[in-house]
Amino acid sequence: MKSSRSRIILGIVALAVLMVVGGVLMAERQTQEAITDSTPMAVSPQAAPAKAPAPVASGPKVTAPQVKEVMDAMQVSGERPPMMPKELIAKVLEENKRLGLFMFYHKHVLLDEQGRNEYRKLLSDPEMMQAMADELMDPGRGEVQPEEQYRRLMQIDYFKAALAWKDNPRKEQLLGLTRDVILHQNIFGGQDTERRYMLAGGKMEMYQLLAEHGMRQALDLPSLARGTSMEQLVAWIAKEDLRRRAQEEQIRTEMQAQAAKAASP
Repeated sequence: MKSSRSRIILGIVALAVLMVVGGVLMAERQTQEAITDSTPMAVSPQAAPAKAPAPVASGPKVTAPQVKEVMDAMQVSGERPPMMPKELIAKVLEENKRLGLFMFYHKHVLLDEQGRNEYRKLLSDPEMMQAMADELMDPGRGEVQPEEQYRRLMQIDYFKAALAWKDNPRKEQLLGLTRDVILHQNIFGGQDTERRYMLAGGKMEMYQLLAEHGMRQALDLPSLARGTSMEQLVAWIAKEDLRRRAQEEQIRTEMQAQAAKAASP
């Protein structure tokens, strides 16, 4: 896992996270005021559950701050560690047996027939993919530790590898779980800032996978997120992905033009 992936994710999602968390905080404040006005009893805010429910309409619709105002007010710095010490990797994989088994096969470039068959069983195992998705949807708690960052990145790598296998018989289930991870409402006020960045960055990577292997499902996400706390973030991610694709196509076209020009007599 290279530092470039971390830089790209943190740089892009920082703005989106600030927008969506600001919206969530406004929604929470308005909801709390509504509750206070409608009942004489004091209502204490409840802690967010470990696993948020499936995306449903919740809370009043909020307006995100103007993009320029957010950009002027926010400067993003720092990045995740580019590499993990071997002892930390061993600890993560020892604590998560499923992930350890996946990485055992994933890190081998050349597998024999038996190894390839075992690897594909993992990539098409419904229990395996559900477990990976459940852990990605879990918001976690407290400050983010390097072990958790890289555990989540390796779990995203599972979906990347599973979807890259074109003949995967569980492709539709994989696409559905990828969608669920993106839409899951697990970013909310009161979370550690780095945790919000990490969760939003994971959603962006999953969206890129969905757009690559199931564009129709990706295009449906903004409407599916409408009315939820993920609405603004998903809309931002979708817009950013289109911008990225357009930029990549422009670069590809320019490189082809330069190559053709250089090859001409």
